[in-house]
Amino acid sequence: MSNRLVVDAQGNSTLNSLQSGAMGEAWSDWYAFDYLVGRNAIKDTPAPGEVLAGDYVSNGQPLARTQPLDCPVGAGAPQCPGTPGAGPGGYTYGDLGRIIGFPEVHADGEIWASTLWDVRSALGVQLTRALVTRGMELSPASPSFLDMRNSILQADTVINGGRAHAKLWKAFAARGMGYFAGSITGADTVPAEDFSTPPPAGTPTGTVTGKVTNRDSNAPIAGVAVRFGGHDSGFGGSLSAVTDANGGYAIPGVPPGTYPKVYATGGGADGEIRAVSVRSGTTTVNWALRLNWASSSAGAGVAAFNGEDFTLYGCGPGDLLKSSLLGGGGWSTDKTLNPDGTVQSRFVTVKLAKPVNVSAIEIDPSNNCGDDPPAAAKDVTVETSVDGTTWVKAGSGDFKPADLDKLHALPLAPGSGTGVQFVRLTVQSNQLSFYPDKACSPQPTTAGCLYMDVRTLAVRGAPA
Repeated sequence: MSNRLVVDAQGNSTLNSLQSGAMGEAWSDWYAFDYLVGRNAIKDTPAPGEVLAGDYVSNGQPLARTQPLDCPVGAGAPQCPGTPGAGPGGYTYGDLGRIIGFPEVHADGEIWASTLWDVRSALGVQLTRALVTRGMELSPASPSFLDMRNSILQADTVINGGRAHAKLWKAFAARGMGYFAGSITGADTVPAEDFSTPPPAGTPTGTVTGKVTNRDSNAPIAGVAVRFGGHDSGFGGSLSAVTDANGGYAIPGVPPGTYPKVYATGGGADGEIRAVSVRSGTTTVNWALRLNWASSSAGAGVAAFNGEDFTLYGCGPGDLLKSSLLGGGGWSTDKTLNPDGTVQSRFVTVKLAKPVNVSAIEIDPSNNCGDDPPAAAKDVTVETSVDGTTWVKAGSGDFKPADLDKLHALPLAPGSGTGVQFVRLTVQSNQLSFYPDKACSPQPTTAGCLYMDVRTLAVRGAPA
């Protein structure tokens, strides 16, 4: 049901980011337990720790999930032990990625399932079923927990006149999804939790205004979206704006407070995140971003590639051109061995929107697509071309584990950066060799046995 209701404009499921995938797991648990408890097949009294997945086959021990759904935040009951990473008691939004030590949809889904169980207890069965289901229909694509919070609130407005807003906000805030929580789309693995309900009605609001410029040339950048993470789901009152031809923007109606994840993205530039404190009146927030000619928002596209295409999973060749700030950024391809045991190289050719005099080519070799660090790229080569036929080697990189999660400029060969319209990135190996504890036979114990990843390709420069 969730895969058919949370969709894009073509009707394709968008439960493919970490947080939306975690909610997919959570909805399965929640609807199942809602049915079983509603049929009196499972007991749910005011005592904590009774609603445990797999209780019958596990003899009361956590197997499929780490603890029951009905564990309140801070519960000291032995049935709600939590985990070493998240601590005891019920989970909150800030525990995302910490329940089992790393982001994982089944574990992180427990946060959302417990939150919905709290909502069910607060609102009753029938209204909660209606709001949870209608919230899916209203959801933006690839939602975060906060997007779905907003969707459920919108559903309450649509079918209930907003009468449950106060109880909904109390339940969400208790689980760390309060008004000033923040998340950069559903792919954010480190969202910022908050336990506040919204500011009281009538609180004077402010306007956030500013200008977005090119860090290298100081020229204005049009088409950059400035968004308040957690308040940008697309409903009325969303806090976002897009820069005009002069790079200017204005976002009115912002309640005063500190927003931990305000971000600027698009317009062909690298994105940036910052915390912003807003006061009543006008708050000025300017941004200086770097253009990336190899981004899809700058008009770049994939001209050719080899290897397996994982576009369906949000990490195909075209995803290399997306901003990793928004999630989904990054290319993953298959790791295939030749008969002599060497690795077959894999490439992506990017066509820039216009010829560029390249000043720098930067790579973030990090793992993505849910893979672990051994899948990150190790040996890479970059070539440039003015016509897509004749190629010049521009630079190469030999990356190590310490190089992950950051951009690295490759030393450019003389004569490789003039009038460039095509850039070809080739990956020759991944970082599996740095992890001797990982085995590939008889069964793979790491994604590094199967895949090779690159998170970001950035091309700097000016139009030729």
